[in-house]
Amino acid sequence: MFVNECKSQFSSSMVMSSLIGLLLSVYTTHVEIQLELDNDYEALCDLNEGISCTKVFSSKYGKGFGVIHRVLGEDSIFNQPNGLFGILFYAIIALLCFVNDSKVARMQIYLCIVSNLLSLYLAYLLYFVLEDFCIVCVSTYVVNAINLYLSIRRYRTLVARERKIGLKRDSDKTK
Repeated sequence: MFVNECKSQFSSSMVMSSLIGLLLSVYTTHVEIQLELDNDYEALCDLNEGISCTKVFSSKYGKGFGVIHRVLGEDSIFNQPNGLFGILFYAIIALLCFVNDSKVARMQIYLCIVSNLLSLYLAYLLYFVLEDFCIVCVSTYVVNAINLYLSIRRYRTLVARERKIGLKRDSDKTK
């Protein structure tokens, strides 16, 4: 059940995709911290007035997805920059790739579905509310979509492998 290495191309691809998401989240967190230290900080991804990561990260939606402060309060420990949630999420997704079990892979799908729902919510805010384009944000949405696709493929591969192993065990018992 537990294996110390990625056994399928989907697992290794998902680890790579998650590492990209992790790097994007680290950069997001770096920009958010710099913005708190220096209000005049401009991120590398700020290309013009309509393409600005800084505008997005410094908005009320840049922390706790714009929701946590309403529910738990502005001073809640959970009201953190979205990038920190991304770091945790992508690390978990990548680590789960090293557990070759269909139940774990199914949990990975559920996590990826949640991340894609959050991506849709944040994309809506980005386009319709903030009226901005954030290269890092959109890249993160793409990574989330890729991870969902890969998690489904990984799950199907693991289920097929587990069925094959189960059938082999059953045929060995009848001999």
